Amino acid sequence: MGILNLEEYKRRLESGNPVTIEELENELKVLIKEMIEAATQSELTFHLGYEKNEKSDTDNYRNGYNKKSLKSKYGEIEVNIPRDRNSTFVLTSLRGCRFARTSQS
Repeated sequence: MGILNLEEYKRRLESGNPVTIEELENELKVLIKEMIEAATQSELTFHLGYEKNEKSDTDNYRNGYNKKSLKSKYGEIEVNIPRDRNSTFVLTSLRGCRFARTSQS
């Protein structure tokens, strides 16, 4: 469990083990990454019209991820953006975000 858990944070402080700002920023980066990846997965599910691992009659399906480096005030955050087989998925939830570079995985 990360330090963003309030009870864990209190226990660390009470035991004389302070949390640095760098640790908090790293925890925020992890949280941002997880939230972005969950949002993009949900958006792809909506686009495809069926849940992950669910059978479908469509010829379009999940097809891995593109790794992108999102620029944030906490530094760059590597995120996995899902893609579809037919390349018709257009991400709308990250409109306005700045990416440092794009690479295929």
